[in-house]
Amino acid sequence: MTEAENKRSYEELQAICERLEAEGGRHLVIQRDLSRTKDRLDRELMRFKAIQKFIADGLEVSTVAEFNTLTLESIIEAFEFEVALVLRTTNDPESLVAVGEFGFDDPPALLPFSPDWIDLDDTRIFDAADPLLENWRELQLAQAIVCPLTDKSGHFNGAILAGVTVESADFFEPISEEHKSAFSVLVRQASALWTNRELNEDIKSHNERLVDLTSSYSRFVPFQFLELLNRESIEEIGAGDAAGLEMNVLFADIRGFTTMSEKLGPQGAFAMLNEFLSAVEPAIEQENGFVNQYQGDAIMALFPGEADAALRCAVAMLKETQGLNVRRKSRGEDEIRFGLGITSGPLMLGAIGGGQRLESNVVGDTANLSARTESMTKLFGAQILFTSHTMERLQDPGKFEIRELDQVIVVGRETAVTVYELMDMNDPDLKAQKQQIQSQFEKGLEHYRAGEFLPACKRFEACVAMAPDDQAAALYIERCRGHVENPPSGDWTGLTVMGQK
Repeated sequence: MTEAENKRSYEELQAICERLEAEGGRHLVIQRDLSRTKDRLDRELMRFKAIQKFIADGLEVSTVAEFNTLTLESIIEAFEFEVALVLRTTNDPESLVAVGEFGFDDPPALLPFSPDWIDLDDTRIFDAADPLLENWRELQLAQAIVCPLTDKSGHFNGAILAGVTVESADFFEPISEEHKSAFSVLVRQASALWTNRELNEDIKSHNERLVDLTSSYSRFVPFQFLELLNRESIEEIGAGDAAGLEMNVLFADIRGFTTMSEKLGPQGAFAMLNEFLSAVEPAIEQENGFVNQYQGDAIMALFPGEADAALRCAVAMLKETQGLNVRRKSRGEDEIRFGLGITSGPLMLGAIGGGQRLESNVVGDTANLSARTESMTKLFGAQILFTSHTMERLQDPGKFEIRELDQVIVVGRETAVTVYELMDMNDPDLKAQKQQIQSQFEKGLEHYRAGEFLPACKRFEACVAMAPDDQAAALYIERCRGHVENPPSGDWTGLTVMGQK
């Protein structure tokens, strides 16, 4: 090919130049579009980072005012708008109230409202000529973006508005469709955050009411009663619900209550009872027991655990009452004295009633025996008595001051039970006397049960000589002398048959 043939014509070169110019133009347009896209994406990224920060901060604020302020500040930071408002519904369906503002000098407290002005399902941009901004002229907005707020039920309960005022419109970028997506996300996150807060407050309030209600119930039906019946709440208990259990039962009865009641009158008697119970109930709870019944001037407490707990509780109850009596004496009031009977064994714990009214109760010989045991405290001049059923279950009897008193058949039973005295709370002098005569007393019991009444009487007389205040030893002297004068007929068992409750 010749040199002349290799040369391109002017027209061809011009066409090539035109194609190159067009290609370069397209590249410039693409580059410009890419740059704009990048700028838009950078702005979106900045906004969503601001939204993330808002969510994190929104979890920390504690009051509505703080939350509203945080929301508006986050909107201004993310979108660079001039002003913003949080609006909420009122009792008047035709108005909204401003509960938070940013950038306004003096915004109106109330704004007229019609559901037709706001899309309740979407975010909208409004210009000055739109009915919404026409009716909200006091805000003096050239442009605004509005997103609705919903309550925990999903119902409309306000809106968040942001925008630019007429006075400053030339200094701010116009609100565009580009803003809608991120603005909707931020506002709906605000709505969700506050809804969650309201739900949590409702749950907290409900739980507090439930705790209060449960606490109120527990004053009538102890928690332990529910646990022993395998029930979660009092609502689950029905008539006939019961459980057979091994239990330690403590029965306490105030001495001379009838006489005290006559002296105090009904109101004074109740006040005295409540003061007494307030003093001793913590001792019961301390040993994981609970009061099952109030029987006038008597109480029955149950201890599901070790038998030692019931004895420790009895000692603590007497200690607390000593302190109470010091206070009562300083007020010129009579002292409160009471006896305690303790036994252990099987019983039925359950709900008794006809359906309309139920009461927690225990049924069984063990419960009855605790009351019979307490009644013997007067006979023996003792403060605390307990039976062999409890003695057999003690894990560490050496921690207590104990002596055997009698073998008794109580009313309603055919078999005898051994009765012991817990002397830990005796007057120190009396306790020392009883400890001193312990050996003599035990030998006296051996003679008595063998039917050897004269040797037994001498032993008990020796006890009284050293312990003149020991009522049990004096009682046995009386019994021995009676049997010497009138020997028992038939086979002698050494058992005492109680003739009354």
